[in-house]
Amino acid sequence: MYHEAHPGVPSRVALTVAEDEWGRHTGTTVATLIIETCINCGACEPACPNNAISAGEALYVIDPKRCTECVGFHHEEQCAKVCPVDSCLPDPDREEPEVLLYERVRRLHPTAPFPPAMPADLPSRFRKR
Repeated sequence: MYHEAHPGVPSRVALTVAEDEWGRHTGTTVATLIIETCINCGACEPACPNNAISAGEALYVIDPKRCTECVGFHHEEQCAKVCPVDSCLPDPDREEPEVLLYERVRRLHPTAPFPPAMPADLPSRFRKR
């Protein structure tokens, strides 16, 4: 699958969408994608606090059901921070609001001390220092 390019993004980018256990496209979107310049170095996979990144057929992929854009953990996406070739980019056509990402991180980490209401000092790219 490919997506139309945005200014400064290569003309063809691989969408990072997940499939269900039967291989069907889930239709879920994510605001971070890994583009075809990915060199499959694997630096992004262990950097993800949600285990949302895995090796795909041609490149690493992001599972949108697990990606929170590092909300709750960091002030920037760690996949983008560690990528040596800048292949983890935001997709402006697939933005998710901070509140949705925070709800997802609370669901993914039920034993972590994330309060029900989003705290003012929450680590988030939406609140860059």
